[in-house]
This record gives sequence, structure tokens and C-alpha cells, in this order.
Amino acid sequence: MASRLSKDTYDVVVIGNSALGMGTAYQLRKRDPNLSIAIVGPSHRTGAATMAAGAMINVWAEMALGQFDNPALADRAELTIKAMDLWDGHCSELSEFSEQPLSIKWGTYIVNNVMGSPHEMKAVDYIMDIMRQRGVPHEVLGPNAVPWIKPEQKGQAIRIVRVPDGRIDPRLVLKAYERFFAARNVDVFDDTAEKLEVGLKLPFVGAEKRITLGSGTVLKTKTVVLASGSFSQALIDQVPDLRREVPRLVWGAGSGLDISMPAWIHRYGGLDRSVFDVDAVVRTVDRGGACGVHLVPYGNGEFYLGASSGVWFEPEPKPRVHAVHVLLRGLVEEINSAFFFAIMSTRGPGFRPVSMDTFPLLGQSHMPGIWFANGTKRDGFTCSPYLCREIASEILGGPSSLPKRFQPSRKLISYKTAKEAIEDYVAADFGGEIQHGLNLPPYALDTYRSAKRAKVQKIYEMRNIQNFGIHPELPHLYENDEFFAACNHPREFD
Repeated sequence: MASRLSKDTYDVVVIGNSALGMGTAYQLRKRDPNLSIAIVGPSHRTGAATMAAGAMINVWAEMALGQFDNPALADRAELTIKAMDLWDGHCSELSEFSEQPLSIKWGTYIVNNVMGSPHEMKAVDYIMDIMRQRGVPHEVLGPNAVPWIKPEQKGQAIRIVRVPDGRIDPRLVLKAYERFFAARNVDVFDDTAEKLEVGLKLPFVGAEKRITLGSGTVLKTKTVVLASGSFSQALIDQVPDLRREVPRLVWGAGSGLDISMPAWIHRYGGLDRSVFDVDAVVRTVDRGGACGVHLVPYGNGEFYLGASSGVWFEPEPKPRVHAVHVLLRGLVEEINSAFFFAIMSTRGPGFRPVSMDTFPLLGQSHMPGIWFANGTKRDGFTCSPYLCREIASEILGGPSSLPKRFQPSRKLISYKTAKEAIEDYVAADFGGEIQHGLNLPPYALDTYRSAKRAKVQKIYEMRNIQNFGIHPELPHLYENDEFFAACNHPREFD
């Protein structure tokens, strides 16, 4: 790579200062101490998905029913599996720059309970089958085997499965990155990238891209990494050739809650103190497109509760009432009734970067020097040690083992077949509505499902989509004319 040309010209400018942006800059600096690197992102990180996360190292508990029956879905799952093996070493490296040693606390309990849909039982069966096939250690426990899982009667557990997923406070990881950059001569701009210009005819020497910051500062470079999640779309829109070839990013909104026990409980007790013994993540599997109800312990009666999920065309700055309501219900009814007395504050919303096929955008686009570490939905933090290592290697001219199907400039990847996608939509919708209080008599189930199936089939017919499978979280973006006009993109199998 070229050496530094001037104080405003860099070898690489990374736009985005959260898990994937900082992780990519970290890997670049590790490999080349002479590379001039700039990172752009506001220090408050408002809207960053990582800051609104718990965060779980979510691998096995996130596997969806039939995940490995579809090549693209299997490739996406393998990203998390490969990253999982890197986290211990990554934490060991970063601990040199952390105020406290970083480590993953391994172990997650998946709960099947009477409040879940039949789809959840099948999903956990599938997860266990895959783990058995791959020799992944796990343990099936009885409904009363974990003493601090004490739900209300209406949310009684049916079974509990311990899997080797983990947890770490993501804020500590980002702070360690910041200390590393300060010690390793990486320039960090506490600012926003407002304008992206690309082309050889720009009026400056030695670079092909120009990034104008909110402060008016102009950075010049040959290599730009778009790692600011859904916020990157505003820059993509400024480059017509890029906007035309790269699937649009929309806003995967999610909020969590910081949960703690009030001081009087610490001093005087007054409830079952098993709530202080929570020593691992406890969660349900995915529900209605969300990542299930999950509780992440931080110790001393401090917890993270997550997470809501909704895919929007535009960002919403505050969480929706129904989203927080479902989380609080799940905490008390499905995990431990003692949380009825807890106190809370909102974390987020954070915006998971969701592409219009929900598959990631990884590597160099068709425009030389414009790279993506993006579109990872809710797997960005989990996958970051692996994705950032591979992207950095490729930027520096080395090999990359990232799946070629996830390159940024591409057609939309089908979510299974159209028929399978429709059935998954019906199952996901039903699971989500159960969490919002839906209670149907058995004789009405088929009628309900038929109505939902007809609704989504009408959307397929409206857009003349026959073979392409729309991800179950996205049909509403195809239904609305304005959203569809902005998000429509060439599709495989069309």
C-alpha cells in the first residue's frame, strides 16, 4: 500500500466506529504498522447496533429450522461458527488495551416453554440435531434443572438446553479498540461522513475517493470501507453506479433494557434471591423474526434484557411500546417472576444493518476501492473477529475465505424457495403474534394460517414474483409501493 501523502490523505478510510468498522481497522493495523488509517464515526454512536446489544456471542441458539438445507443460509451460519473459535484469542489480544481483562463467559440456556409456538420446539430439535452431527457439546436439562429459571405458571419451561454460546459486554470491546488506536497511530474522527465522491476526475492528486465530514473536513483515499451499518445507505445513494448494483440497506430496529435490582432488595432482601445467581445467558429461540427474549447477566443483580426487532424503511428514534411490552412480559412470565420488582432503563434503539435479502455485504464492490463490512443483521458483533480479519487480508492483497455469494455488488439472494419462504412467513408471524397475546382455539388455527398465507401470496402476485423467496421479515417492504420502488433490486430466479 502507498505511504501517507498528506495530513488529509489516507491509505484507508473506514466509515463506521462500531464492531465491524473498528474491527477492520484493528486487523489492518495489526498486519501493516505503516498503513495510514482513518476511522470516521461519532463517539456517541447513537443508533449503532453494537451499543444496543447485550451482547451474546450468538451461534448455535440462532440456528433456524432448516438452516443447513439451503446453501446461502448455511454459508451465513458458517460465518458465526468460524468467528466463535476466534473470540478467546481476540479477547486475549485486546486485553492489553483494556482496563480489565476481556473474556467470553461461555454457556447459554435455550428454553422451550408453554408460551412458545410449535415452531420453537421444532427449531430446538433441529439445533440439537446439528450439534450432534457436528460433535458440539450440549446438554438437555429438565424444566426445573436450573434453579434461577423460575417463571410464572403460565410460562413454565418444558425443557432447557445448554449450548456453548457466550456473552461479553460489547462496550468494553469498543473501549479496548479505542485505546489500541490511540497507541498505534490510527486517526479517529469524532464526526459523521456526509458526502462520498468517487472518480478519477476529482480535483486532487493521489486518491480516487473524497469523504466530506459533518465538520467540513475532507478526507482523501483510494480505499473506503463502508462499515456504518444502515447509515451507509445515505453515502451509497450519492454514487449512482453503487446504488444500482448493491442491494439496499434498511433499518433493523432493536431495543433492549438495562435491568437491575433496587437498593432495598440488596439491603433487605424480600424476594427469592436466586435471581442474583443467574450465571449464563437464558433465552428463547427466534420468534417472529426477532432473536427471542434473552437475559444477559453482568453480575451483582445487573442484567441486559433483549431484544425487540423490526425492519423499517426509515429509522425510528424511539422504541415502540409493544416491543418493550413483550420484553417485560417475557422477563417476568418466562424467566423469573422476581423480576417483577426490578427497575429498568432503555438501551437503544440500535439499527441492525439489514440488506434487502437479509444476507451480508462483504468485501470489495464492483467499484475498485469501495469495500463493505455491512449487512450482517444481528450477527455483526458475533462475526466481527472473522469477518474483519478476512476483509483486512483482502484489502492488503491477501486471500479471503469469505463466501463469494455475499460480495456487495450482486443480485438479491433468494430466501429458500418461494413456497418455503411463504410457509416460514406464516410460522414466524404466528410465533410473533403469540408473544403479543394471540390465543386462538385449536379449530381456528388453520383459518388463521390460511388468512396469513393468502395475505403474503397476494404480495408475491402484486410484484409478479414466482420463484424468488422473500425473507419473512421483508414482505411489508414489497407491499408498500413507495418502499418497493426504492428497494426493488434484481433478484436471482426472477
